[in-house]
Amino acid sequence: MTPFQKELFSRLSEITRAFLIGGAVRDQILNLKAKDVDVVTELGLDELEQLLEQWGYKPFRIGAKFQTVSVFHEGERIDFAELIHDLETDALRRDFTINAIYFDIQSKEWVDPLGGIKDLREKCLRACGSPVDRIKEDPLRIIRMVRFKVKYQFDIDEELLQAARTSIGLLDDVASERITEELGRIMVLEDVEEAVRLLDDIGYWQAYLPEFARLKGLVQNQYHSKDAWEHTLHVVRNTPPKILLRFAGLFHDLGKWETASRECYVWGKLEGSGRDYHLEKFEILGKNLQRWRGQYVEVHGARLDHYPEKIQVKHIRQSSMRKNSFEWVVDGKRHFLGHEKESARLVQRILPRFRFPMILGAGPSGEKELLWLIENHMSVTLAFMSELRGESNVNQLHHKIRRFAWEKGWDGREYQKERLLNLLELWRADFFGGKQRTPQDELIFEKLQKDIIVAAQFLEKRKQELNWGVFENFLREKNVKGKDIGEFKEIILETVMLNEKNQPENLALLEKEYQKFRRR
Repeated sequence: MTPFQKELFSRLSEITRAFLIGGAVRDQILNLKAKDVDVVTELGLDELEQLLEQWGYKPFRIGAKFQTVSVFHEGERIDFAELIHDLETDALRRDFTINAIYFDIQSKEWVDPLGGIKDLREKCLRACGSPVDRIKEDPLRIIRMVRFKVKYQFDIDEELLQAARTSIGLLDDVASERITEELGRIMVLEDVEEAVRLLDDIGYWQAYLPEFARLKGLVQNQYHSKDAWEHTLHVVRNTPPKILLRFAGLFHDLGKWETASRECYVWGKLEGSGRDYHLEKFEILGKNLQRWRGQYVEVHGARLDHYPEKIQVKHIRQSSMRKNSFEWVVDGKRHFLGHEKESARLVQRILPRFRFPMILGAGPSGEKELLWLIENHMSVTLAFMSELRGESNVNQLHHKIRRFAWEKGWDGREYQKERLLNLLELWRADFFGGKQRTPQDELIFEKLQKDIIVAAQFLEKRKQELNWGVFENFLREKNVKGKDIGEFKEIILETVMLNEKNQPENLALLEKEYQKFRRR
């Protein structure tokens, strides 16, 4: 015990019986360090509050259904609850037997009314009494069951597991804040993959995140040895235990179900306007289609698996064939065109079901970073496709890497090296996520990763060292005002960041760029 705990418990034990309960006791038996300290006492909460105030503490009443009195001291926290009737009755209000072991503060003895110590030793997770009743009292215990099972590597009592499966719909009535917090704890577990699979086993994803559950069995292209579900689990497992990266890994390929397609050809007269174009029964999806309107065309595209009336354009050209026809490409490629943007769109729709700012931090910015990572998770591969194929132009690669590091790290206000590093971590997990890679592929990948990180470090340092005094004088002399100041500075900033020979105090450079800026 800490000095704070010893002092408070010593005073309390002189007045009433008090028992440590829950995580503090469980982790002590397991020889683990406990963070949370919960106490039950025979005193009523009103009387307890008065005593704590007399002793110089500042108690807080917390909770609605089950109230506690909490005391905080230099980063420590103790939660006090009132003992209901006797210890056995109190134990039956708790979730699992491993959390219903009491330690008498006065006698220094264990009190174990439900056999929790035995379950701890046998690594068995059992409910306190009826599993169905305990879950009805608080359905969040379903998700807590997953966390405890995976964190401590216990076996779940079959009756409890079955109750969780049949009661999954009760989570509808649990506050999204509580669910989000519990999921956040699960997603940073060492064996996060086991937890994701167990949540699937009890039906959580099917009920509350069907966009994820439907990835099971979704066949990918020839570069993958796993379906979209197994690939995603591999990616999640290989991301560092940071909540932002783990959820980015979980969500990064949700759009593959929407965009899954097979290569095909279609011929006919393109009709339509605006964003709606079609060839007979097919809706044609692509850019700049208006130029082909009214013409007979050949479309080399990809027909969507789950929306077979839609074809995404890969290439389009005029056709001499004045007929309507469709053909699959023999041994045609499997495509997921634009799946990263579709994934971000789906996650935007999913976000209101949870309260991610609680666990991602930085308020709404945390959600924005999550969406940014998902939408950009293919950007490194796409930017360096030729290098990954071993077709690198050494003379251009240095500038290409620096430009990429700048564009992905600059958020319009600050250079965010951490953002770029997060992207690279997600890229690594995705790149090796069950895909077929040769030793040469791995060497090229590691070299690119290292060079991008070095570029990011250079850019971060250079940004801090830039001197803008001459630039500001130049703006005043040219009478640049309003939003033009920010726009022109953005141009100069990119110019000097991408080439260290350029400096913002170089008047010749400023004049040259200013003249171009005026003519834009």
